[in-house]
Amino acid sequence: MGKRKVLTGLLVVLLLAVLVISGCSSSPQASSDQGAQASGKLDKMTLQLKWLPQSQFMGYYVAQAKGYYKEQGIDLQILPGGSDIIPEQQVYNGVADVGVTWVSSLMKYQSQGWDLVHVGQIFQKSALLLVSKTSKGINSPADLKGKKVGSWFGGNEYEIYALLEANGLNKEKDLKLVQQDYTMNQLLNDQLDAASAMTYNEYGLLLEAGMKESDLHVIDMNDAKVAMLEDCLFVKSDWIAKNADLYQRFLKASIKGWQDACADPAVAGKTVYDADKSVSLDHQVYMAKEVAKLVEPQGFDPAKIGYTDMNAIKQTGDLAHKYGLLTKPAVISEDTFASKYWQQATGK
Repeated sequence: MGKRKVLTGLLVVLLLAVLVISGCSSSPQASSDQGAQASGKLDKMTLQLKWLPQSQFMGYYVAQAKGYYKEQGIDLQILPGGSDIIPEQQVYNGVADVGVTWVSSLMKYQSQGWDLVHVGQIFQKSALLLVSKTSKGINSPADLKGKKVGSWFGGNEYEIYALLEANGLNKEKDLKLVQQDYTMNQLLNDQLDAASAMTYNEYGLLLEAGMKESDLHVIDMNDAKVAMLEDCLFVKSDWIAKNADLYQRFLKASIKGWQDACADPAVAGKTVYDADKSVSLDHQVYMAKEVAKLVEPQGFDPAKIGYTDMNAIKQTGDLAHKYGLLTKPAVISEDTFASKYWQQATGK
């Protein structure tokens, strides 16, 4: 009996020592995350993309591939978008928990009474360009007069409207706006004088088609002072009210994924390509390198990925109202553009 008591006492002492050491080395958040993993139960979440799987969304794919969501106790399903999928509708109807959309588009739905909340800004700059062949002689926005200019419309046209009016052009009388497809063939075949292009996608298609940068002239919406913010994260207000902790964990994992993706876009492009071979590996890598410039512009602190610049939000809202996307000024408040979730997730 004496030996048993001694052994039992030693086991108790050892157990207490392990518990003390574990407690000292774990933060409350780490303990929470470890508890979620230890239980084996992951919180299910769905993320609705604005478009097809491509490096535009590389941060989420990198975070998923590296297990960052699982580390935060999340089982994330990434839903691809498409021309017939509207992220705002998907989130509002409960098909997805979190969505990716352009800020101007989100403002439109908010203005219609949809209880959607902006909860993170991934792109810090606009990626929209108007591209023309140098042979067309379009060296400034004023040179668009009398030309055929392509737009995808569907909410993508308002920066162009702002550009035109800011340079004294009437969109109805001074030029012809043409429905543009998602290739750049209309520009290559001279059916358009100038075409819309995203820095990370369509501009690259022109280069891949054999055009040289010296063959092209670019009008950048940022340089023209008419930029409107693009890819952001948004949720339904009643969902975030019940799932603030879940969203913050999602955001932590996503930011980590975006930081890795921007630090090594070649690997990020390969990760997206492996997830869905919708375009070539070379194009995914090209896209990744260009997207990194939008998420982390020159001089931008990687620790601030997801940060919302309220001045840029206001500019987007002002332009959206002035040029007809919104019938009344955007409501910009903590209820519609909530910064607290990013602040709590990052500790900033």
